[in-house]
Amino acid sequence: MLDADHIATPVFVPERRSQIPELVKAAFGLLSKKVEERLLAFVDQPSREGFLELEQDVLRLFSIMSSHAVAGVVGLLHKDEGWVADAVAAERARSTCRLRHRGVRSTLVRFLGGVVLSLSTPYLSRDLRGRPGPTRGVGRRGESGSGRYPALEALGVMCRTTPALASEVARQAVRTASFVEAQQALAERGIDMTKETVRAISVKVGREAVRQRDARVAAAESGETFTEEFVGERVVISADGGRLRVREGGKCGRKGKNRRRRFRTPWREPKLVSAYLIDKEGQKKRKAMPLYDGTLEDADAAFRILAAELKLRGAAKAKELVLVADGARWIWDRADELARFLGIDPSRFVKVADFYHAVEHLTEIADLRAGWSDVQRKKWVRRQRRQLKAGKVDDVIEEVRGFCVGRNAKKLATELNYFVERRELMRYADFKARGIPLGSGGVESAIRRVVNLRLKGPSIFWRGPNAERMLHLRSYLKAGRWDELMRRVMHRSPDGRPAQAPAQRRAG
Repeated sequence: MLDADHIATPVFVPERRSQIPELVKAAFGLLSKKVEERLLAFVDQPSREGFLELEQDVLRLFSIMSSHAVAGVVGLLHKDEGWVADAVAAERARSTCRLRHRGVRSTLVRFLGGVVLSLSTPYLSRDLRGRPGPTRGVGRRGESGSGRYPALEALGVMCRTTPALASEVARQAVRTASFVEAQQALAERGIDMTKETVRAISVKVGREAVRQRDARVAAAESGETFTEEFVGERVVISADGGRLRVREGGKCGRKGKNRRRRFRTPWREPKLVSAYLIDKEGQKKRKAMPLYDGTLEDADAAFRILAAELKLRGAAKAKELVLVADGARWIWDRADELARFLGIDPSRFVKVADFYHAVEHLTEIADLRAGWSDVQRKKWVRRQRRQLKAGKVDDVIEEVRGFCVGRNAKKLATELNYFVERRELMRYADFKARGIPLGSGGVESAIRRVVNLRLKGPSIFWRGPNAERMLHLRSYLKAGRWDELMRRVMHRSPDGRPAQAPAQRRAG
């Protein structure tokens, strides 16, 4: 692979809009000689390996040139005094503290093409004039990172990284098995950065994404609706829990023999919620993207997230809302509250106990029957399964009630109560006739794809806040809603739209 050097500044910065054609010529002329050399070298000695390297090298060179073209446009915008003034005013209005203009400074910005270029841009920092500052020792600096570049912020630049690159870095970080793999995947595209930089950018994107999720919950609770995605649709919702390990402690205390501080790695249960659309036959609509989200917080928080997303997407006007879940009490105890929050009429809200979990409880009952052979147990489970699917849950209950005697009576009574308490949720014949799903396999599959394949594994431990961010990001990635998420992050708004319509200005 070709190792092209980064160039410190954009190859050309136009003074006015009419010079953009010159920018394009300058940017693509920057490395055109190298492109020609690579093409001629391949023609002289064609080979399979050579052709592979040729495509990789030419793509890398064009990526470098594209970064210079984009950087030149950013430089052109900085020459528009009105646009820069609007960006500074918008940043001051958004800030919770007073900001002081520190003039124009040079800063490095990473572009999607893998190039790091230096741009001159206005710089703001906290205005501490007239305030007593903290006493610091000689050579000690205050907290870093409090300053900001408003013109770059107006374009969505974060961590000195363009929004396209930040999106790609975070996407690779949640898609691959580790930050190291993400670093390698980016390097294959010509984007060279350390594992620590990959992690820092991903955490920054995740932090803003979670902040906007909280803003969405607040917006839903105030009665807002952002889209009509679920209006007039049949919406199936589910919830389930997974497992991952968090890292606690290790920041202070005595060090052990290996010179490291001890830390704990307890298991935690991330709660995942999902929603998808079905047609009148009960089949999942393939062209409609599902909705996933998760949290490490308690069950109330998980249902607030689910309720907010349903509310914001117009589920209050859905044709039918179906809750399918296993027997976990934290789900069913909050179902009615969810319906009240959405204002859904009871006739349009259907609750279904997962059929396949019910069959598992039948198996548990058969295993508790003393004196039965394996053949008898399997035969009884098959018969009761047919009864259950035919909607004859009362017959199943009566038969199991007759088993509640002898040594395993208490355990059998517990299994019996599972069916008694969920009798109304097991009208499977009626549900099937109405085209209502009987199982919650969708959310269980999401647990595997969202949690198990990235956040859970040998020697994988997460700090709680980072696990929350990665869980949220990966949920949207696996739901196919990454661009939707990044619009919220880029605009720093819960609906993914600019908070304020910027003045339409043109340079030159």
